Amino acid sequence: MPQPTLEERYDQKIADRFLAATTGGAGGLPGYLGIEHVRFEPGRLWCRATIREELLTPFGNAHGGVLAGIVDHITGIVVYPLMKSGQWAATTEVKLNYIAPVQAGVVETESTVLAMTNRSAVVRGEIYFQGRLACAAQGTLTIVDPK
Repeated sequence: MPQPTLEERYDQKIADRFLAATTGGAGGLPGYLGIEHVRFEPGRLWCRATIREELLTPFGNAHGGVLAGIVDHITGIVVYPLMKSGQWAATTEVKLNYIAPVQAGVVETESTVLAMTNRSAVVRGEIYFQGRLACAAQGTLTIVDPK
């Protein structure tokens, strides 16, 4: 049986709930990292995050863990409007390439679902700083059914 397309899976209402959740600032780690969801399309998500001075190393660059946290969030959230009600996604693997340093300021992100089944997804995430690719990542998510 063929898998449904991303467009067939996509639920705009779920995407809208994620967009609304960051209007007043998200909580938890995404809130601490200053992540805002900007726009969804089937299998794609655009965000931005504000890198504050406190998240910099003594050398003035964003700590790699900050970028990893942003990547983990954007590559996970992009699949939620594509999943069945009650399912959740867990990152099982992620590979990051740090390409250019990031200083305090706003980063733009884009995440794209490369492949998805009912049990897993492969997702690409990118972080841009001042218009330049700063971090590229690819991850695998396990999709878990409700108990």
